[in-house]
Amino acid sequence: MSESLFEDIVSNNDINSLLEETDSSSSQAWLVFSAGTRDYAVNSIDVKQILRNSSIFPIPFAPQYVKGIVNCNSKPMAVIDFSLFQGYAEQIKSLFLILKNKSDIAFQITDVKEFQNSMNVTIQDFPDKTDVSYFSGAINLNDTIIPILDIESIINKVKVDLENS
Repeated sequence: MSESLFEDIVSNNDINSLLEETDSSSSQAWLVFSAGTRDYAVNSIDVKQILRNSSIFPIPFAPQYVKGIVNCNSKPMAVIDFSLFQGYAEQIKSLFLILKNKSDIAFQITDVKEFQNSMNVTIQDFPDKTDVSYFSGAINLNDTIIPILDIESIINKVKVDLENS
């Protein structure tokens, strides 16, 4: 992640303040990030904050992709390694995407790629119909298809897995 992008994010606790010049009624903003070797997108209104270099405190008897708890402004957040969640290799980086939801979940991610608004991207159905349960569609960014996370379905899956562990 570029240092200038990270400094902008850190200096603005709310990701959406980076997008003030965008008219929210006419466009939608996306945060593109990587988890392991794959890129994903999330609607910027679902993102509260990005943390860097925070310690993860493991919790016992949790699914393997639940790495533990991270302290976010004195509030515990469950850390989901999204690469492991998808069945890929574990991530080593300590970068966390804090979501705006009542579930107190943070995604461990590898890197923040960029912010894009919908005027610069094409939104389409997710092309891989075999794995649509955690994606609400895809954006076409420079002829690259990037899946859009369906935050609610991911949170529901995590809740079920935690209750069953």
